[in-house]
Amino acid sequence: MGPIASSSVPSAAGIKRDPDSAVALLHAAGDDREALSEAIAEAAFLDAHPGEHRQKLRAARARLRQLNAAAERADSTDRSPHAKAEYSVEDFSRLTAHYEKLNWRMVSKPGGATVKPDDFYRLYALHMQAMQGDNNNERPMWAERGGLDFEGRARWDAWSALRGTDPGRARLRFVKLFHEFSPTALYKDTRAAMLELAAVAPPAAVVMPAAGGQFG
Repeated sequence: MGPIASSSVPSAAGIKRDPDSAVALLHAAGDDREALSEAIAEAAFLDAHPGEHRQKLRAARARLRQLNAAAERADSTDRSPHAKAEYSVEDFSRLTAHYEKLNWRMVSKPGGATVKPDDFYRLYALHMQAMQGDNNNERPMWAERGGLDFEGRARWDAWSALRGTDPGRARLRFVKLFHEFSPTALYKDTRAAMLELAAVAPPAAVVMPAAGGQFG
């Protein structure tokens, strides 16, 4: 049997499930072990259908095993001291005002361009998905000063990977990731002060990000 067509696959209960959407959720989970575990559970119906989609499900399971093993091996420098047992979606509006102000490390790209670590773009993507839903913008190509727009493309790619993710789930995943990403992504981890400030501050007003220029 060949790969599953892009059309929906009926479930035992008669509910149509879309293989492409299931695979997109696997990709959107990134390295978030909880989100990846949930996406794998939702995509389990692909086991009955040999082809490319099932291979991606199996790859996601292998990635989850690797992430779980890495988490067990991680030393104290890789573990976030801000992780908690539970998170509240009510913290979303408070924390979105702070993540871009963190002292993110810079990663060099060809031609002298620089980008931030992947965790920054995951936070950005979850913020945008929560506020605007699926990304319907065109992928950026060129930066204003010439050369590929690595920054804009990284933002676009991360947001597009979340296609189909429920905004409410994106909010909770944002809060969780803000607490749990590795301090090695920052030159200096100042989240403690930001989390303390967010804990005593009233909920921030929900401001929709501008429709244009969000990839710069």
